[in-house]
Amino acid sequence: MNLLHSIKALNDDSSVNVIVEVSIGSKEKTEYNNLQEKFVVNRVLSSILSFPFNYGFVPETWSTDDDPLDVIILCSEVLPTGTQLQARVVGLLATTDQEGKDSKLITVPISEKEPLFANITDIDTLDKQTLENIQYFYKNYKINEPGKWVDIDGFFPKEQALVKLHEAIDRYHQHFQK
Repeated sequence: MNLLHSIKALNDDSSVNVIVEVSIGSKEKTEYNNLQEKFVVNRVLSSILSFPFNYGFVPETWSTDDDPLDVIILCSEVLPTGTQLQARVVGLLATTDQEGKDSKLITVPISEKEPLFANITDIDTLDKQTLENIQYFYKNYKINEPGKWVDIDGFFPKEQALVKLHEAIDRYHQHFQK
């Protein structure tokens, strides 16, 4: 089964489906290769940092960087690579790296799956420390990789994140003629 093409981006309850590529605590940057229909290691992080959150993509989306839309999954548990999870979009992190603009949805599992995050509904309901940890990670995780860098363009509210999500869904349908 192709995880990019076989799973809908949105559910009837307005939650979004996400696929985990990297587990919290990992230094391995794993990515889903939709042509091979498997997860492959892109690289091992060369800094001392590990992912402070679960990370993945939204199926049936396509970003301007020619990949599915990236997603940060805030969760109290390690989610294994390949896990599908229903999540709520709460915000957006906009970054620019050596290859251009690269946005990441910020999500939390739906309340039934992770009650700890039931009150997180928008970027301004996330605690300051969580946002600072996300920003610190992205500013520094490529620091030892020659020619690579990341600038933080800012955090944005749920409303702007949903616009980015719908643009990525439309781009997917145009790109793959589906």
